Amino acid sequence: MVNNLTKEQFASFVISADVTISEAIARLDAAGIGALAICSTENKLCGILTDGDLRRAVINARLLDEPCEAIATKNPIVAAPSTTRLQALHLMNRHDIDHLPIINEQGVLLDLYLRRDIGLEEGVELDASELMEMVMLLPSVSISEAIAQLEKAGTGALVLCTDDRKLVGLLTDGDIRRAVLRGVSLNSPCKCIASLEPMTIDSSLCAAEALELMLKHDINHLPVVDASGCLTTLLLRRNLTRRGNEELSAVIMAGGYGKRLLPLTEQLPKPMLPVGDRPLLELTIQQLRRSGIRDISLTTHYLPESIVQYFGDGSAFGVRLNYLTEEFPLGTAGGLKLMERTDNPFLVINGDIITGVPFREMLDFHLRHHALLTVGVRKYEVEVPFGVVELDEVRVAQIREKPSFNFFINAGTYLLEPEAYDFIPSGRRFDMTELIQALIEAGKVVVSFPIMEYWLDIGRHEDYVKAQEDVRNGVF
Repeated sequence: MVNNLTKEQFASFVISADVTISEAIARLDAAGIGALAICSTENKLCGILTDGDLRRAVINARLLDEPCEAIATKNPIVAAPSTTRLQALHLMNRHDIDHLPIINEQGVLLDLYLRRDIGLEEGVELDASELMEMVMLLPSVSISEAIAQLEKAGTGALVLCTDDRKLVGLLTDGDIRRAVLRGVSLNSPCKCIASLEPMTIDSSLCAAEALELMLKHDINHLPVVDASGCLTTLLLRRNLTRRGNEELSAVIMAGGYGKRLLPLTEQLPKPMLPVGDRPLLELTIQQLRRSGIRDISLTTHYLPESIVQYFGDGSAFGVRLNYLTEEFPLGTAGGLKLMERTDNPFLVINGDIITGVPFREMLDFHLRHHALLTVGVRKYEVEVPFGVVELDEVRVAQIREKPSFNFFINAGTYLLEPEAYDFIPSGRRFDMTELIQALIEAGKVVVSFPIMEYWLDIGRHEDYVKAQEDVRNGVF
C-alpha cells in the first residue's frame, strides 16, 4: 500500500532534528500538509511536528530559534507498510491524528499518510473485504471481546457470522450498553444479547433505497446478504448521509478550584494541569472535535485568565470557544444558565475527566430513548474487606466473605434537551444532581448511558499520576 514517492516529494516533509522552530514554520507552510517528519540522516523516524505543535509553541512564547525537536511528538503513532487503508483510517480516527508515518522494521520512514487523502472526512466507500474483517465475529465470542473489537472497528455495530460468513445476528453498541445495565456477565457469549433476526437487504438495492429503509426503521446498520444468507457487507447510515454532529454543541465545566489537588492548583486551575505534553482541557476539546463538535462553551471561575490566554477563540484548536464566566461558583449545572438557550441537544462534560466516550453513539442513544436528559454512568465495584453478616433480628441468616458490590456512578457527562435548560434557576448555585432530581419529579424522561470506554476522574493526586501514566503508555 505504500506510495512510491519521488525524492522531491519525500524531502518536502522530512526535516532534521536541529532545524529551528522558525525554519520549521516556513517548511510546514511550503509542504502544505500540516505536519513534518523529523528524521535522522539514515531516514529513521525521530518524531512528528504538526501545525498544532507549532501553534502551541507560539502561544507558549517558545523561542523560535530553539530546535524543533524540543516541541515535537517524540513517539508518534506509526504503522507498518502492510497496514490496510481501513486499518490506517481507524488508527488515525482513534488517536485523533491527521498524519500517520509508515515505517519499516528498522524504523526507517517510508511514507506519511494523510487522513484527508484517504478520505475519512468525506465518507469515501471502503473496500468491502477490509470492512468485513473489522466487523465480523463468531457468535461464541465473549461480550468483553466484542467490546474491544467494536472499539477498534468504530462502526457502532458488529455482525455475528459463522466461519463461512452465514449471518447469525447483529450486535450494536446499544445492545452491549443495555446488557451492562442489566448486569449481564461480560464473559457471556455475545450471541445472547444480539439481535438474531436483524433487518437485511440484498445487493440489488441502491444506496438511496437502503438509506430510505434505514431512516424509516430508525436503524444505523444494515447487513447486506447474498441469496444463501451470507454477509457481503455492512451499510452504515452515517456513510450514506451527511448527518453528523453539527447540531450538537458542548459545554465544559471548567470553573472548579481543584482543592484536593493542592498545591498543584495554587497557580493553575485543574483543567489546565498538564497531562502528557498538553493541558487536560485540551484533551477534552480534542475529543469533542474528533466527534464533530465545533461549538464549545467553557464555564470558568477560578483563574480564568490562564484558560482564555491559552485557548483564545479556539480557532487554533479547530473549534469555536465561548466563555461563560461565573462571578461566584454556580455548581455543576448553574453555569449553564449563563449561555443562550439552544434549539438543539447539547452536551455537558466536567472539565476534570478524561474519557473516550463516543459522543455520536451517546447522542443516538439519547434520541432513541426520547430523553430530556441522558447521564453517562460508569460501573464501579466496591469490595468489602471483611466477612459480611446478614441478620434476621438477632439470628445470623447468612455470612459472605469479602463480597463485592457493583454500582453505577455519575460519570460527569450529560446530554440535555433545550427544555432541560428551563429547569435551571438563574443566579444561584445549582448542581447537576439537583437538575436530574427535578426532572424526575416532573415526570420527565432521564436515562443512563453506560460508559465502557476509558474514563478517569482526576480528583486526587493518585488519579493525576494515573492519567500521566495512561497517556504516556498510550492507554488513552
